[in-house]
Amino acid sequence: MTPTDNTADLRQKLTHAEAVIAELRSVVAELRKQNEAQQAHIHRLVKMTFGRGGERVEGPTLFDGMLVPEAEVQKPVEPPAPEMVPPTKRKGHGRRCKPKDLPRRREEIDLSEAEKICACCGTLKIRIGQVISERLDYQPMALFVRELVRPTYACRSCELQGHDPQIAKAALPPEPIPKSGVGAGLLAHVVVSKCVDHIPLHRQESILARHGWDVRRSTLCDHLQKCGELLTPLYDLMHQRLLQSFAIHADDTPLVLLRPRRTAYAWIYLGDAQNPYTLFDLTAGRSQTFPQRFLEGYRGFIHADAYDGYNAVHHNIRHLGCWMHARRYFVEAEPSDPRAVEALAFIRTLYAVEREIKDERGKLGEKFADAEVVRWRHNRAGPILEQFADWLEAQHRQATPKSLFGQAVEYARNQWASLVRYIDDARFAIDNGEAERAIRPLAVGRANWLHLGGDGGLKTASVLLSVCASVTRHRLNPWSYLKDLLTRIPTCQDGDLPSLLPDAWAKGQYASEPDTQELLV
Repeated sequence: MTPTDNTADLRQKLTHAEAVIAELRSVVAELRKQNEAQQAHIHRLVKMTFGRGGERVEGPTLFDGMLVPEAEVQKPVEPPAPEMVPPTKRKGHGRRCKPKDLPRRREEIDLSEAEKICACCGTLKIRIGQVISERLDYQPMALFVRELVRPTYACRSCELQGHDPQIAKAALPPEPIPKSGVGAGLLAHVVVSKCVDHIPLHRQESILARHGWDVRRSTLCDHLQKCGELLTPLYDLMHQRLLQSFAIHADDTPLVLLRPRRTAYAWIYLGDAQNPYTLFDLTAGRSQTFPQRFLEGYRGFIHADAYDGYNAVHHNIRHLGCWMHARRYFVEAEPSDPRAVEALAFIRTLYAVEREIKDERGKLGEKFADAEVVRWRHNRAGPILEQFADWLEAQHRQATPKSLFGQAVEYARNQWASLVRYIDDARFAIDNGEAERAIRPLAVGRANWLHLGGDGGLKTASVLLSVCASVTRHRLNPWSYLKDLLTRIPTCQDGDLPSLLPDAWAKGQYASEPDTQELLV
């Protein structure tokens, strides 16, 4: 073999070796990316299982040390400063005073007759005062039977003459559930225990048995279904009013549905300040047809996450994104990529602007108009959003698409138009926190009653959860409201339904009994 042949053979082997090395390098790089992604996923699962659930990130904002010129942000003219009032002492951590609106039961503990005799001179002591001590106590729930006595009258004269004695008696008041023998107060208690206190029916069955009512959970379930049917017209009215809102909040959470076992979803919708109602819509799936059907005819704005099911409603034009969701992605990416800390600093600054606006509104009230809110957002949050957008574009070119940080950047970029829309109107919120907070109690109930019995219970649960959530939103006593509602609604005409809405009911009750405290939670 000539030297030329040896050289050609060595060059061929060298080329093959370089190709193998390049292939191995690409394999190593791919394996490194997979390992980093798996480590990030493991860290995320460990944090979800054992870590802190909150997303609060402490640290500086981009406003720290920044002096904003007076010409840039013009505050509204403040009213004359009132006289200086000495600051009130902050409440300590000791015992709180007993609530003054609770009923008092007076028990007098007196001395015996022998103890009233003076030990010095033997004279009877006179009463010069008293010392009152208060102890908060508890009396268990009490069931009682209402005996509705209706005197019967007859005409004795007609009877003696052989005529019809004209027997008469008063008519029975209508029952919420005819021929059930259960009053509105007890029905309201079962509904509140199930939908507000999240006590499953099998526990209510044993609780009520201890108090003297031997009832089966199947009977309680039937009572709940009848109450749901009775309150459906009110639910439909709240639905109509909610669709008149300028902007609503929407979210959903999964539930277990039986017969057969599958996943159902509870959709929640919150109306605006003019239509302050919270509605649930429980469905046997998460198809986009469900929110489209519930929001059919709605032409307002929607605070929601990036779920595509809302697209047919807002058409990406009236969609308001959620900065809580965008922040959540960067919180999950922060342990594996320190660049996420900078994104969190941007988002923290946006929330700092909202806190400033809230403080100013608290000080000035109506003088801090909606136009001032929009101007503050444009002047303070607008520049931060521009810087953040540029930062996201730069990171998008560098981040690995499948990494947690890359996914966080991609989510923010894809939702950018909806995320920045909130600065254009004071009625918009920076996030969808209202819906997430309103749906959180349902997670407590889900952990207690575990599942829904079947498709037939979806409508009943939607109605009862909606009524209870709307009452809780107005900080009313749910039992007082439901008891009055179940008492009046059997004879209520369609024209009277608006007066039974939670906000209208509260105004009517306060007008008739301004000093009552039973209406409050």
